[in-house]
This record gives sequence, structure tokens and C-alpha cells, in this order.
Amino acid sequence: MKSNFSFLPFFKVLWYRLFWIVLFAVLGGISGYFVERQMFTPQYSVSSTVSVYHVKSKAGSNLDQLNTDVNRLGTVQSEIGDPGIYANASRLVKENKGTSIPTKYFIEHVSVSAKASSTILSVGATANTAQKAADMSNYVIQAYKNKYLKSDGRLRIEQLSKAKAMYATKSEPDYMKFIKNGALIGAILAYLVCLVLYFRKRNSKSK
Repeated sequence: MKSNFSFLPFFKVLWYRLFWIVLFAVLGGISGYFVERQMFTPQYSVSSTVSVYHVKSKAGSNLDQLNTDVNRLGTVQSEIGDPGIYANASRLVKENKGTSIPTKYFIEHVSVSAKASSTILSVGATANTAQKAADMSNYVIQAYKNKYLKSDGRLRIEQLSKAKAMYATKSEPDYMKFIKNGALIGAILAYLVCLVLYFRKRNSKSK
């Protein structure tokens, strides 16, 4: 049985209604831009560096102690990133800054990275304000100090650089992504509407 299906009407609609399709694509792109502009909330990221090491024992050497501290850097990284530390940091921020930041927010927005072959770690934080991010980073380190300095007399925790709001980097909106998506949606909708109108008109003529 021979089929009467043809792609020709689809191409005809695309060609003869190209102006409207492009127009709605442009309008969709403009809409996407303004949607992103209204919805976007900038995020601020800042970090602090800390050195965690031990004073050598009387029987040991400085080099041996340094190698030991370098080898346990991964352990220190895990200790700083522990939820218990974040819970204490949340409490410290509340007590000292009067800002309520849930522990879960710390877990989701704080990252701890280690510098290879060293005793240095970076504690980064991201938040909706620069000061909030700086406070999170600094108080995570303070919470770590409060917990571990008491139990280890040879441990030294030196905050090499404090996180400061003025040095925070601000995220920028991805306008192009929303413009492209808006343009694509606008073009597809315009094409579908034109296609429906074309077939309705053709069917009405055939009756």
C-alpha cells in the first residue's frame, strides 16, 4: 500500500514562515536573558590557607617530622572536613557574628584541598555574601584548632592567610546559555504553531 506521507509541508512551513520563526527566536532569546537576570543570585567564593604540623620530638629530627606531617596531610584534610567540625564552626559563627548558618550549609559550601608535598591546606567557602563566605572559612579553621590543639601538645596550626570579604570572587550569570535556550524554545513553538495553522487551513480547503 502506497503511503501519502510527505515531508514537503514541513519544509514549506519552515521556508514560508521563516520570518516568524526567527522573530520568535529573537524574542525567546531576549526573554531568556531577562529571566536569568531576575533569577540569578551571585555567589561569593573566598579561601583561607592553614599549615598543620608538629614540633619534633626530642629523639626525632626535623626532616623526619616534616615527612610524617606531609604523609598525614590527607588525614588532616579529612579531619577539617568532618561534619563535627562544621557543626562547631556553625556554633562559633552564631556566637561571634550573630549569623545563623546551618551545619548542612557548611557541608555543601565548604571545600578543603591539600597542597601536595607540603603541610598546607586551603579551606574555601562559597555563600550568597562575601562576608558570610569569609566567616565560614575562618571559623572552620578555628573549630579545628579548638578541637585538636587541646589533645596534642606538639601540634601547631597556623592560619597563614585569613579569608577576607574584600578578596572574594563573585560568580557571573551565564546569560548565553539562557539566551540560546530561550531562542530555541521560541523558534520551536513558533514553528509548531505555524505547522498546526497550515494543516488546519489545508484540511478546511479539502472539505
